[in-house]
Parts: sequence; structure tokens; C-alpha cells
Amino acid sequence: MAAPELVRRVSGGVRRRLRRPGPPVWFSAVEGRIHPHDDMKDPRDASAAHYAKVGQSALEEIGGGLEAAGRSFGEIGSCLDMPSGYGRVLRLLSREMPAAQMTACDLNREAIHFCASEFGAVPLRSRGRLETLRLGRYDLIWCGSLITHLHDRRVEQLLRHFANALMPGGVAVLTIHGDPPDESDPTYGPLARPVRAALASGGSFHVPYVGGLHDYGHAWHTKEHLSGVFDRVSGGAVGLLSFSRRGWDEHQDVLVFRRRAGLPA
Repeated sequence: MAAPELVRRVSGGVRRRLRRPGPPVWFSAVEGRIHPHDDMKDPRDASAAHYAKVGQSALEEIGGGLEAAGRSFGEIGSCLDMPSGYGRVLRLLSREMPAAQMTACDLNREAIHFCASEFGAVPLRSRGRLETLRLGRYDLIWCGSLITHLHDRRVEQLLRHFANALMPGGVAVLTIHGDPPDESDPTYGPLARPVRAALASGGSFHVPYVGGLHDYGHAWHTKEHLSGVFDRVSGGAVGLLSFSRRGWDEHQDVLVFRRRAGLPA
């Protein structure tokens, strides 16, 4: 074996061993174990109390969305969590419905397989190219903190997929950044005025992360803009039911949509 090839193989093996996670960890505040690569768990959150609080807030918003639609968790036969991550919200959904009815969808292969092995969810790998995505059909879709990172053209693609994936009477609970950044924010404060102007004129603003793939970045949307896009791409089949400003953990706005009964995709 040539020396450069040997070096590449040895160094690659070392990198794989360094990336190999330890076992999932139990925390007193959380139902189920947390994967060591779950970056939703802040290292400073020693007991995972904030991690648990964010998950519980999402569950309450989802439950409220179902109630607004005249439905309950007991009536849900299929649920999509996208992006699921390592199950911050899905672990709580799993106590409300059979695991086999839940689909964990994410770009992160390790994360969806953790959701499958730890909580019994069906793993579904997402795609950077949303036009190639195949979601299936669902009574409930939870999409927390994804639209908050997408450019409008990708939001349109995503909502078209959601419209096609919702069963008649199905409910989609989505989150957005609706408020412009505070001018004192060290990262996005300088964008406060441009964001306000863009929201007022067109309903959305997006800034990509440096080096981010697929135009991934930070995005703001108004509820009117998002509901208008969802209405258009669904051909009028999906309508806004309710809106909660900063409803998710007092941070992100929550919008609840329903596909009208009798209007199949």
C-alpha cells in the first residue's frame, strides 16, 4: 500500500473513532435518554431542564393546534416530526400516540436512527434538495424551527410538500420568526431595520449563514405571508386556523393550519 493511502486510511479511522459518540445519557428533567450529539442540549443546561421545557412547550402548542381543529392526539393515526433532530419533541409525542405512527425526518442520519432505536419512530432521511423529498401522508405535521432558516423559494417547496402530505382534515403546526431582531442583538441587531422594512413590504427576509449549505440561514416571516404561500401552493386546500405570537418557548411564533376535509391531495 502506498504511503499516502496508508496515511489517509489511518487518519480516517482515527477521525471516525473520535466522532464515535458515547452512550445516550439520562437527565433528571427529561423523559428518555439524550444522545451525546444532540446540540439542542446546551452543555450549560446541567439537568436538561431547559431542554425539557422547550419540548413541553412544543407539545402544548401541538395539542392546542389539534384542539383548534376539533381533534385530539387520540385521533391521530400518523404524525411527521420534521426536523426531528434527536427527538427533543418527538420523545414527548411518543407518550401521546403509538411510536409506529410517528415519522422522524431529518437530514441527520444519526439523529433519525436514534429516534427509531430510542423511541420507536419510523426514520425518514430528508434531502437538501427539497424537490426530491418524498414524505408520505399524515394526520399531523410538526415543523419546529425549520422555516426559520429557509429562503422563501425553499419555504414554498416545503409547504407544497406539506400540503400534499396532509390527509383531509390534517393539521400542520409550524413555527416562524415573526418579530424583527432587537437592535441590541450582537449577531442580528445590525439587520433590524432591513428586516422590518422587508417584512413590511414583502413579508419575509433571509440571510444565509457563511458557508451554509442549501442557502441555510436565518429567516423572518409574517403570518400573512406564510399563510398566503400555503394557501397558494395547496390550491386553497390548506388554511390558517390559529396563531400564537412567541408561543413556542416565548421565542418563535406558532401557526396552525388544517387541510380542509373532503379535499384530498
